[in-house]
Amino acid sequence: MEEKVVASCRYQHPILGTVKVKVHGAARSIRARWVGPVVQITIPRNLPVSEYDNFIASFQDRIIAARPAEQLAIGSIVDAPEVDFSFEYSTDMPARYNWAPTIVKDKPLRGKKCNYIVKINPNFLSADNASQPRAIEWLNQLLLHFAYKATEEYVLPRARDLAESLHQKPLGWAVKESKTRLGCCDSRGIITLSPRLIFLPYELRDYIVWHELAHLSEMNHSQAFHEICNRYCGGREAEYEARVKTFRFPVF
Repeated sequence: MEEKVVASCRYQHPILGTVKVKVHGAARSIRARWVGPVVQITIPRNLPVSEYDNFIASFQDRIIAARPAEQLAIGSIVDAPEVDFSFEYSTDMPARYNWAPTIVKDKPLRGKKCNYIVKINPNFLSADNASQPRAIEWLNQLLLHFAYKATEEYVLPRARDLAESLHQKPLGWAVKESKTRLGCCDSRGIITLSPRLIFLPYELRDYIVWHELAHLSEMNHSQAFHEICNRYCGGREAEYEARVKTFRFPVF
């Protein structure tokens, strides 16, 4: 009997680097995508090892070509409209701390409203290890942590103002991380926004909010919904939707 890929795992491929294999019961085919510096391969249950190996051999060049540009690094600045985020080494940090935040609102740099500066203890994460996949994943989580705070402070007030201008009254607002949704309106009328919105240009953020506000009237994606959403967008719904789909977020 042919050997099957039976469990999710992580391994090092000589060309692709770190590969994370995820077995998904509902998957009907093999899919590959980059999650930061890691290739995530989603496979069906009971996939023969030979079929998996053939997929990697056939598509590894295409997977490599789709590798995202590295954006997270110690010393880098991640730009957003009102704020920016940066990672710096700090040599005077107590040994018990791996990292510590500095939030600058009094005279922030680069014309921003706020600078979120994450000081990294070099004894915890050295320069030699900072480009490793697990280090990049850790920096990504830190960036999302502060993106959450910035979204609460700078995106939610604008969202409330947009709702008021349209005479819409959501039951509530929330910020919650999601890799698949930038916004959500549930059946109770609570609108949830992703912290990733902080990285979008102002007009695309507004589009996401308008989209969710339209769901207060139509809890579907019917023609009636799109007519409402397009009216909120000043007739530019299709343009904004296309731009959001091609936007490259600095987080994964």
